[in-house]
Amino acid sequence: MSKQRFIWKAVDSNGIIRHGVWEGGDISEVQARLRKVGYFPMGIRLSWNWQCVPFQRRAKMQWSHFILRLATLLEAGIPLLQGLEMMTAYEEKSTFQLEQWKSIKERVKEGSDLSEAMSLLNPAPNTFVLSMIKAGEFTGTLGKVLGEVADETEQEYAYQKKIKAALAYPILLFLGVVVVLYVLSVWVLPMYERLFLGMGARLPFLTRVIFACGHRLPELLWGGLGLISFSMLALKFTSPDRQKIRLDRLLGLVPLLGKVYRLRDLVQFSRISERLLSAGIPLLEALRLTAGTLRSPEMLELTNQLILGVRQGNRMAPLLRASRFFPKEGAEMIAVAEEVGQLDRMLHYVTQMFRRELEDQLDCLARMIEPALILMLAVLIGLIAAGVMLPIFDLSSHLE
Repeated sequence: MSKQRFIWKAVDSNGIIRHGVWEGGDISEVQARLRKVGYFPMGIRLSWNWQCVPFQRRAKMQWSHFILRLATLLEAGIPLLQGLEMMTAYEEKSTFQLEQWKSIKERVKEGSDLSEAMSLLNPAPNTFVLSMIKAGEFTGTLGKVLGEVADETEQEYAYQKKIKAALAYPILLFLGVVVVLYVLSVWVLPMYERLFLGMGARLPFLTRVIFACGHRLPELLWGGLGLISFSMLALKFTSPDRQKIRLDRLLGLVPLLGKVYRLRDLVQFSRISERLLSAGIPLLEALRLTAGTLRSPEMLELTNQLILGVRQGNRMAPLLRASRFFPKEGAEMIAVAEEVGQLDRMLHYVTQMFRRELEDQLDCLARMIEPALILMLAVLIGLIAAGVMLPIFDLSSHLE
């Protein structure tokens, strides 16, 4: 049964009114849980779950912050259950995230492993986080592994912000171009067209083309906006994950953006594989878990080929050399690592190499797109100005 959020109001044994938000299958389950902890239910109602609304951004737990706090407590020698108790005992305001953490604590108290308790959450952490936690539990280094997971999630978040920041200004500039063209076509150009027609001026070809485009441009802009909105809503209703994959695929077709997305996929593949191997997970299982975190069809297909080859006892280097997606330099580095048996260490250097190349490509993207958009805006405004000024020059010559 799927979990739902319920807002409850109850009275404790001391007569104090308590409020909270809990997850449960139905109202009776929440009532039983309240009575179990010594509360008398006064009111329970279903909370509107914004995660189910396609138009709202899906709420996610800040796993990096949570895991980092837990890793610090475990590294200090505090047992897991006591650490979870410390993380949830001193929070007075009930939030959805706090209830998630409390549910983790309750499941651990009942005898579940931390990875099992976290896998039952909604939304649950990705396969990389769960796999790393399982490896830490198996090797007895849960505190150290949690610290690595927190560092990895923070780095991933930082790179996502960097990619968005590199694309933010070009997108804003492009929107500025669209707004300028819309204003010109709706208010400026019609005014000059009425003026010229009222004076009986003979319009040059460029001016006629600009006025004709000005008539059609608002319709095209509104039609394009409606088409994009409809497509986004249709993808939202079908599958959010599929929407992200299709959007990444479309952006990957853009010449400069394509290389950025390819490098991002390579960084993700090498980084997650290196972390999993360092945690003691076998290569075949590490590749399977890495495949579960990838969204790029090309990278996923290559990873599946690697899984099949490793299962048959082959090395990864020949498949990587034959791939058009994976850089040859990285393939040669992995070939050397397989010879000496230090694949996890070499994947660390491969990740650093891909990251540096990704940063260079982001800088290059920002340097090239911004001047190109500014030049395009200048050319468009220059053509419009020329088309408007030509009839004025013609009229002034007749007046002379």
